[in-house]
Amino acid sequence: MFEKAKDVLVIGLGIFGYELAVKLAKEGLNVLAVDKNTKIINQIKDEVTDALVADAANEDALKELSVDKFDKIILGLSSNFESLILCITYLRKLGAKNIIAKASTNIQKEILLKIGADEVILPEKEIATKLAEKIARPNILDFFELGDETAVATIKVPEKFYNKSLAEIDLRRKHNITAIILIRDGRAKLIKDASLKLEKGDELVVAGEEDSIKKVFSK
Repeated sequence: MFEKAKDVLVIGLGIFGYELAVKLAKEGLNVLAVDKNTKIINQIKDEVTDALVADAANEDALKELSVDKFDKIILGLSSNFESLILCITYLRKLGAKNIIAKASTNIQKEILLKIGADEVILPEKEIATKLAEKIARPNILDFFELGDETAVATIKVPEKFYNKSLAEIDLRRKHNITAIILIRDGRAKLIKDASLKLEKGDELVVAGEEDSIKKVFSK
């Protein structure tokens, strides 16, 4: 059933796992959703590729899922840490390729990485960080870290740049930031003319150093 690339197994359908499974399916991925709660499986079965009732802490049950066939396995079992540890241990034994686990604390994260998880996320911590960024820097609408302290961001043009051209602002020379796309009235276009004046309501997609972007567009 799950033969093509981008096959994902989501185990544990709390709020995090359920929403993630549905969104991945809507993105066109093959998603098998697994939980030991029959009611939850009945709720999600029409929104994903397949949904099965199974106990993630049972090695035989995991074996039946052919876990080695999936590109990614996402675990949303942080409410039961013992089950999560058993699940990761069995998944590794059964040849799972890429395990992403959800943890509740930093200590849990460290333990899960040591026993075989490839990646561990702390959703509550990440949400809190993003909310703090949104409140502190309302002009930065979206922010994507590329690594090596570089990022791509969508920003709302601040008032200090109204009626000024990119040539006047000179982001590249002064701040090592490159403006790539201008979004005006809902329409996006590549920036080719640095003499174009920015207006209230404009948005820019920019690339550069994380700290520079945050500093320039925070106010």
